[in-house]
Amino acid sequence: MDAYLGVDVGTQSVKGRAIDGDGKLISEASTEYPLYIPRPGWTEQDPREMLEAAKMTISTISRDLKEKGYRIKALCFTGQMHTMILLDEAHKPLGMALLWNDGRAAREAEESAQILKRELGDNFLLDVICNDFLANWTGAHIVYVKKRHEEWKKGSRDVEDERWACVWEKAHTFLTPRDLIVLYLTGELSMDFCGGSETSLLDIPAKRWSQEAFRVLGIDKLIPPPLFEPGSVIGEVRREAAQEMGLEEGAMVVAGAGDCLAGALAGGVLDVGQMLFTLGTSGVAVAPIGDKPLVDPQLRTQVHFSTVPGKLVNMGTVNGAGIGLRFFRDVLGLEYKDLADSLSRKIPTDPYDLLTKRAAMAPPGSNGVMFSPYLTGDRILKSPQGRGAWYGISAYLLERESNGDANLIRAILEGVCFAVRDAIEIIKGLLPEEIPLSEIRMVGGGARSRFWVQLAADVFGQRVCTTTAEDASYGMALLAGVGAGAFSIEEAAGKIKVVQVYEPRAPLQAFYEKLYKEAYKGHYDRSQREIDEAILSCLSSREYKEAYEFWLKST
Repeated sequence: MDAYLGVDVGTQSVKGRAIDGDGKLISEASTEYPLYIPRPGWTEQDPREMLEAAKMTISTISRDLKEKGYRIKALCFTGQMHTMILLDEAHKPLGMALLWNDGRAAREAEESAQILKRELGDNFLLDVICNDFLANWTGAHIVYVKKRHEEWKKGSRDVEDERWACVWEKAHTFLTPRDLIVLYLTGELSMDFCGGSETSLLDIPAKRWSQEAFRVLGIDKLIPPPLFEPGSVIGEVRREAAQEMGLEEGAMVVAGAGDCLAGALAGGVLDVGQMLFTLGTSGVAVAPIGDKPLVDPQLRTQVHFSTVPGKLVNMGTVNGAGIGLRFFRDVLGLEYKDLADSLSRKIPTDPYDLLTKRAAMAPPGSNGVMFSPYLTGDRILKSPQGRGAWYGISAYLLERESNGDANLIRAILEGVCFAVRDAIEIIKGLLPEEIPLSEIRMVGGGARSRFWVQLAADVFGQRVCTTTAEDASYGMALLAGVGAGAFSIEEAAGKIKVVQVYEPRAPLQAFYEKLYKEAYKGHYDRSQREIDEAILSCLSSREYKEAYEFWLKST
């Protein structure tokens, strides 16, 4: 029997899911690997550790499937978007991978945007790249590495300059993490069109690399990889890789897409008027927009190619979403980890479940506490080196009746939803008026929390649905089936079923609408005094009284 394997090279682990021809999940595995944060705002990973984790995940699933009488006919890959891996002429990785939430190239990004506008026209980013030149995207990281080499050539012996100088001298091309695994399996250098649109170096209307951008930025020594349509076959698994991972030699390797776009397929979101909310380490709103770029004039959201050949999406990203809850767990909430470990001796217990249950003990608005979730900078705010914060903390949280830390936790969940709503509002403003946003489908780790999904519906003021698919690896398993000819992309999306529908609850929606517009929206550029006054005003309102009474009755 044939099986189709999707693999997600994520920020903290490599996940794999295999399905049969009916789309039924038949095997899964995950392998963690390290994330390095050498300085605030910097994030790195070792491409060699990525590769080993991918090998382990694929091998585990391959063994399991063989025992069940299946063979893997096709594989397809997704992973963290924008992450840069430089390769030498022999296609071997050089140095560390600079991640999608690494903001060290802020200066280079700003300077590069000015160069592109000066040399290629004021509207070059809007009309050609259809995206800003963002500090945490591939293009800016490439320029950053080149600049380190230039500084080293001038005589600098700064450790950062030295380590990247030797990398740049040998650099020949670049890939994303998913492309690195494809390269190992097939020997083929490749990148899917979605990956190309993740770099700030692709001419999106023309569907080709912008050689003009490479030239004026001085990075044209690099030869960009060939581009493939999602769902097309890149190559076949070579003998050595097949033997190492228990695969069949000649199994098809299919071009994939970035994790958020893979998530859109996993959520069955392919048509204009639909939207996906992926809640994992980051929080992302993704909306199909058809075959023509719809570009935010302020370039706060991004345009990417989707899993459907030739079709585009508009996407808004909050870098710090689930990572905010992880921050609380690992820095302030160690007792929740200990409790989960203790309970797991009898019943498997996730500390995140304990945290969201605790959050429900705080009222809407978290007793005036508001969370700014920009722990790893933010794209919508154009603040790559931004920081997170709690606002509105008062001595009342010391009182037992306040449920203290429950307010900090709930504020994280509310703050993430408010930040994602910023993205949703921008995207809704780009969609044609005659095509209203019908519903939002939610996937990712956060979608497993009923409390967080309901909160999203209340904050967004939109119906939010969970589906039979949970993550990007499942979407890529579907795309592997498409590439192998098992079913069409439309049939793949049709295999996704809605599990539960969450409607906004009127009293909470009304209060969150007021809190979003009067306190949260634009708070990053307001003074502490203004934020305090706005929060106090919201907590004194009729909307808050009604929301609080609703909450009391439901707890």
